[in-house]
Amino acid sequence: MTALLYELSSIATNLSQLQDATGDETFGKWAKYVGGDLVERVTDRHELAPLIEERLEAINGVGHMVNAMARRANMGKELDAGDIEETLSVLGRVLEPVHKAVKRPGGKQDRQPDRDGRRDAL
Repeated sequence: MTALLYELSSIATNLSQLQDATGDETFGKWAKYVGGDLVERVTDRHELAPLIEERLEAINGVGHMVNAMARRANMGKELDAGDIEETLSVLGRVLEPVHKAVKRPGGKQDRQPDRDGRRDAL
């Protein structure tokens, strides 16, 4: 779960940088979704661990695409509209299974992960 939250936060940060560099509100909307809504919905959804593990490499890959685009924009280079469209399309496709999963109620979402019967520090 920690790795997913890191990836989502990194992607959201880069999307915010893209909005700042380009003035395009589309990036801001994506940043709010990825770094806000999706992070909030996935937090404590431990039953989604298998899906998250399965999707993590693809999420990391699209994160690299977003990062490269943000780096170009931060250097003052113009972004190709086709590259923007492709990157956001890939981002949507990669996140779609997680998006769909968090929309479903999670029967176990309030339960803590199994700690072999041990209590946590609290």
